Amino acid sequence: MIVDDQPGIRLLLEEILKTEGYEIKTAENGKEALDKIVNQPPDLLMVDYKLPIMDASALLHRLEESGVVVPAILMSGLAEELEGKKDQFPMVEEIFAKPFNIEDARERVNRILAKKTNN
Repeated sequence: MIVDDQPGIRLLLEEILKTEGYEIKTAENGKEALDKIVNQPPDLLMVDYKLPIMDASALLHRLEESGVVVPAILMSGLAEELEGKKDQFPMVEEIFAKPFNIEDARERVNRILAKKTNN
C-alpha cells in the first residue's frame, strides 16, 4: 500500500510496482490507510512521513496497538532527520529520501518483500 498526500508520488510508485507484478492499493492520508489496512493488511506499507489528518507516526503506532504488523518504508524529504527516530518505529525497514531514485526504490521494495516471503 502506498500512502502519500501527493497524487503524483502515489501514481508514480503505483506504476513502478505494478510493472513488478504487485497489486497496489493507495491512500492519501493515514486515516484512509488505517481504515483499509484493518480490513486487509498489505504485504508492505510505503508511507510519507508528513500526511494530513493522521501522519505516519500516528498510523504506525495505531497499527502496532491493533496488533497489525506490516513491514514499512517511510518516505520523507527529511530522511536524515528520520534516521535518528527509526528505533521508534519497529515496523520500519527502510527510509526513502524524497526525491528518490526509481531503480533504487524498486530494488529495495523487492528485497523487503522477498525477505518477508522467505520468513
